[in-house]
Amino acid sequence: MGSVIIANSNKDSAKRIGTVLKSGGILVYGLCTTGAQLIEMTNYHFQSSGVVVCNLDLQDVTAWELPQMAPGYDFLFIVKPHQAEVAADLESACLMTPLNKPDLISSVNMLLNVGDPMVSVRKDLAAEPKVLVQRAKQLLMDRNFFTEAQAHRFLQKKSMDMGKKIAEIAALILELF
Repeated sequence: MGSVIIANSNKDSAKRIGTVLKSGGILVYGLCTTGAQLIEMTNYHFQSSGVVVCNLDLQDVTAWELPQMAPGYDFLFIVKPHQAEVAADLESACLMTPLNKPDLISSVNMLLNVGDPMVSVRKDLAAEPKVLVQRAKQLLMDRNFFTEAQAHRFLQKKSMDMGKKIAEIAALILELF
């Protein structure tokens, strides 16, 4: 399982998000308030993969730059309602504020576990590949504000990264949510 790092320009908000994740059984490896701190954590201090829970307001780096600076990490952006249009342009999962605790926990768990080779898919979920992929894309679109193309790219990338069929990744996502 990869690292979970919280990057938020407001240290109190970062601590609250960390508390919610810890209450859901997720180990948080670090909190940071700047992009430079985040890049340092992802490059030097932690595992080479994981999830970054991040707001769009880091002072020294834009949300579009972060995923390229930490390529082994999946990003879950916390987006304010007035930033909804920006979220549509990101190639990462998003959650809208006010945060729903179960959605936050399940989204982080999904991002952590979809790349874990130790997590297996129930055989009965692999029956209809096209239906599984459509259902997984719809779930990603509804819960994490992906467009259909972004959801499909997310499934494709995870499929290639893990060397599994896209339907297996879709089934895994459906099982984890």
